[in-house]
Amino acid sequence: MLMALCALAACGNGGGGSPAAAQLFYNGLRPFPAVVGEAIALTPAMSGKANLYTVTPALPSGLSLNARTGVISGTPTQPSAAAIFVVSATGAGVRVSFPLVLSVTEPPHGLSYASPVSAIVGAALAPLRPSIAGSVDRYAVSPPLPPGIVLNGSSGILSGTPTEDRSVAPYTITAESLAGSTHFVLVLTVTPSRSGAMAR
Repeated sequence: MLMALCALAACGNGGGGSPAAAQLFYNGLRPFPAVVGEAIALTPAMSGKANLYTVTPALPSGLSLNARTGVISGTPTQPSAAAIFVVSATGAGVRVSFPLVLSVTEPPHGLSYASPVSAIVGAALAPLRPSIAGSVDRYAVSPPLPPGIVLNGSSGILSGTPTEDRSVAPYTITAESLAGSTHFVLVLTVTPSRSGAMAR
C-alpha cells in the first residue's frame, strides 16, 4: 500500500520519479475576444498552489490582474489587436506561466451613407462608401437592391449601373461583427434615362 501511494505521489528518489509539473490555463487554451464596454472575468485553472500572479506586458486598458487569485477582470475601454499576455504564477516550489491570447474589439456603430440617393438607369452610380466606427466582419442589405446595384459584403461600398427604374424606397444596410451590429436606412430612387423616358 505504501509503495502504491509513493508511486502516485512520485515521492523520494526511491520512487524513481519527480512531482508532476504545475500547469496554468486560461479560457481552455483558446484566444479570448473581449469587447469594448463589456465586462469580463477570466479565472485561471491551476494545478499546484500559487500565491502570486503577474502579467507582461500590461493588459489592455480597463482590464487588471488580481495578483493573489490570478483572475483577469474589468471592462475594456479601447480596441486592441490580438496580442500575447504572459501570465506567471509562483508559489512554494512552483513557477509556471501561460501565454494568454487576448484581443479587444469594438462593436460597429455610427453607420451612415450619403442619403437620399437618386440613380439613373444606364448610368454608373458613383461608389457610395460607408462611414462607420468599430470593427466590421460583413455588410448585408434588405430588401434586395434594384437590379444592377450591388453592395460589397466586405467593404460596404454600394456601386453598379442600374438596369431598371425603381420608385423611391428604403433599404436597410446592416454592418455586423462578432461584437455586435448596427443599421442604416438608405433611401434610393432609380429614374429612367432621358432617352428611355422619351421612347416611352
